[in-house]
Amino acid sequence: MTKTVMVVDDDIPNLTVMGLLLKKIGYSAITIHNGWDALAAIKEKKPDLILLDLMMTPIDGWQFLDELKKEGLSKLPVMLFTAKYIRDEEIAPYKKDIIQILQKPVSLRELEVALHDFFKKTSEM
Repeated sequence: MTKTVMVVDDDIPNLTVMGLLLKKIGYSAITIHNGWDALAAIKEKKPDLILLDLMMTPIDGWQFLDELKKEGLSKLPVMLFTAKYIRDEEIAPYKKDIIQILQKPVSLRELEVALHDFFKKTSEM
């Protein structure tokens, strides 16, 4: 069964490229350009994983993670992909909510390995 990955990024070119890369490596992609729309779509679309950018508007990635918790959706796996350097004190409150951090620009191979490893690990549980 094809896994569904929701990509949340306010940069439309990045969003488009990530959607195309995901399809190229065999995943179904849902691309959403802001955190509020993504939060509204999660319950209906039921993604297997979220690829989340940190630097977005109107809410950033940290606020998105806070809203996931408020909605009772914190069990949904989240991978960050960002060009931002993340300080330890920034990520500390979210460590258990994030399965991996990918640095932009993300290569096709890096994305493929990260997703393959995650889904392989979860299927073995």
